[in-house]
Amino acid sequence: MSWGYKILIVYILFIVMMLGMVYVASRQTNEMQDENYYAKELVYQSVIDGKNNLNALLEKLSISNTAETVTIKLPAAAAANITEGSVYFLRPSDEKSDVRAKLAVDANGIQTIPATKFKKGLYTVQISWKS
Repeated sequence: MSWGYKILIVYILFIVMMLGMVYVASRQTNEMQDENYYAKELVYQSVIDGKNNLNALLEKLSISNTAETVTIKLPAAAAANITEGSVYFLRPSDEKSDVRAKLAVDANGIQTIPATKFKKGLYTVQISWKS
């Protein structure tokens, strides 16, 4: 086989590889984690203040999961006076699998959410409340 054919084969393989990469790239979704990220960025100081207030409490917030439930335990000092709140489980890989719930803790500051609402995978939790 001459050098001309070898170079032609390399070019053909390169083109096939590039077309394969274009096909794979076109199948990817480009979902944003949040459509209103700019508006939320402008009021981010309130998030920083909330984190500082939470860190000032002696008892810490905890989240645990079992095969049946996901349990959120708020500090007793914060749970006593909650007027409103929300829990948002954000799944970065699939926006349709996000889980939103109203924060409704019991007298001990505990809220349980059934694990059947979740798909297996990584979730980021955002909890906010007014107290």
